Amino acid sequence: MGNGISTAARPASNRSSVASPRAREALLAFENAGALISWCGLSAEEDRVRIAVLQMYAEQGRAPAIADLAARVGLTASQLQAVLMNLEARDVIVRDCETGRIIGAYPFTEAESGHRVDLGVQTLNAMCAIDALGIGAMYDQDVRIRSSCRMCGTSIEVVTLNRSRELACWTPETAIVWSGIRYEHGCAANSLCKVLAFFCSDEHLAAWRQRQGEGPQGLRLSMEEGLETGRAIFENSLKANESGSVAT
Repeated sequence: MGNGISTAARPASNRSSVASPRAREALLAFENAGALISWCGLSAEEDRVRIAVLQMYAEQGRAPAIADLAARVGLTASQLQAVLMNLEARDVIVRDCETGRIIGAYPFTEAESGHRVDLGVQTLNAMCAIDALGIGAMYDQDVRIRSSCRMCGTSIEVVTLNRSRELACWTPETAIVWSGIRYEHGCAANSLCKVLAFFCSDEHLAAWRQRQGEGPQGLRLSMEEGLETGRAIFENSLKANESGSVAT
């Protein structure tokens, strides 16, 4: 694209599930930045690999090995590498630049992100606060999220209910979500996900923003609004792209 924004194939948001005006504003900001674009441009083979990667993350608690993924989707190693190259170019997955192994697939990362999500018997690293809040709805399960305040390091814990469509509780009760807007170089993992964080209070969000100089662009979300935003982004992620589009 002429503006330098990648036509990333991250899921288009399911705004029909969002009641909060603030969450809708956050989704629109992501879309305007080029960070939320439908995967409708993926081939059936690419979509099959994308879904398999996400399924195997949940089953294994980590990114799948190339050989295991190839066996799962019925491709040779060389065929799979070609598919993975396309998925990486569209910002669906993140790979190690030297080995080619998968090190991330939204909403998961192999890096220690500080956002730990208990999903069934597995504990996984989420790319960011919004991704952590969207994981449960994607797998139709309740989750426990363990993170910390970006400013002071205070522990923050979130527990969902109703298959992650609601929040059971979160601590501290003053905790909030910062939905930053910074999508650069066609890779959300290295830009947008760095500015989507939990804070223990509004005061610490304000202090952190002041430390950033002019103050990073973004929206302050309540925990409920953060859950709505994450759910809207990820709840359709395991659905095959049969119709060429996803609900918005």
